[in-house]
Amino acid sequence: MIRSHAVESSPRSPQWFDSAHQADILAAFDTHLASGLHDRSPFTPRPERVRELGQLAASSTLPARAALLRWGALPAAVRSELLIGWYGSQRSTSAA
Repeated sequence: MIRSHAVESSPRSPQWFDSAHQADILAAFDTHLASGLHDRSPFTPRPERVRELGQLAASSTLPARAALLRWGALPAAVRSELLIGWYGSQRSTSAA
């Protein structure tokens, strides 16, 4: 899969084997579930997909795979917040 390969090789992607990242992703996923899955936007996975990925993650014996599955179930805004928390903002301002 080209898309997932690009995400995995990104310098700002989650470190799937890092237990702190796994814990952050699990907490964000649990919060996302607790808030309800009724809001749907182009940047939010379908509720049935979120539940499916959550079930696959819960049944996984590999923590890194479970984190990756939960990551795919998170809305883009939540993923962005996690990345900023881990790596800081990469925005740069240019002086004109």
